[in-house]
This record gives sequence, structure tokens and C-alpha cells, in this order.
Amino acid sequence: MEKISCPVCRGTQLDLLKDRQSGLEVDTCPNCLGVWFDAAELKQFYSSPDLQKRLTPTGGGSVHHTYEISSKARACPRCRKAMDRPHVGGIALDVCRNCRGVWFDHGELRKITEIHKSRGLKGDEVVTEQVREGMRGESKGGGTLEVLSWFLNSFLGSKIR
Repeated sequence: MEKISCPVCRGTQLDLLKDRQSGLEVDTCPNCLGVWFDAAELKQFYSSPDLQKRLTPTGGGSVHHTYEISSKARACPRCRKAMDRPHVGGIALDVCRNCRGVWFDHGELRKITEIHKSRGLKGDEVVTEQVREGMRGESKGGGTLEVLSWFLNSFLGSKIR
């Protein structure tokens, strides 16, 4: 694939980060540490313990913090169309409706993952479905209780433990 530029740092080319085990390739910015996932790559991300460790380091602030780094629409690094800014779990993400890619500013991917683990996600379906599918695959579960829990969390907005 061709090199693409960071939607935040404009002009800075993103580095390609490849997982040896899964073959998944994600683009990261060396300056602002943001991460770009092409369509459907986000759900594959959760099958790579190495990428998870590198891109979602533990520690930091509260999972209840709402991020809003920029309110202006950013250009998609892949197709250059303006990205939408939907909220997922209280965090404004950049999502391209044209090519279905997702941009995470530094720290947002970890927060989204923590929020999903602690109380489930609500918000944009492009993001929430990929996180749910990826996390389900990561757990290797799928038992009746897990499926029922996912259903209730997703559709009824309740959280069972």
C-alpha cells in the first residue's frame, strides 16, 4: 500500500506497523502517536496481543474522561474525504463514511477498549461493532451467558456481570 499522511499532523507520513503473527498492518503517526485502521482492521486488532500491547499501553487517566482534541472535520488519510466525528463511549472519533476507516488520536484506542470492557460501548456502529466483534474473538468465548450478556449490553443498554 502507498504511504498515507497523518490527518492531524498533515504532511507527516504514517509509519506502517505490522503484526508478524496475524499479518495485520496498521498505520501510526510518529509525531502525534495517532493510529489509522482501514475498513474492518479494528476488529482484527484485538486478535493481536503484540499490537494491543504496543498501541494500548496500560496506565493513565479515568475511562470516564471525554476526549475532544479537534472539533473540525479532518480529511481521511486514505481517500481525502471529510471524516465524521461521531461519539463512541463519550469519545469523539474520526470515521470515514466513504472508505470506512477509523482514526484514533493518542490514548483514544486504549480508552475505547477500557470502556467496552467495563461497561460496553454505545455510539457509532462502524466502531462499536468492530470493537465488539474483535473483543468477542479475543476472548475465545461464545457461551450462552456471554452471548446473552452481549445482547443485553448491546440492545438494552444494561450491564450484567
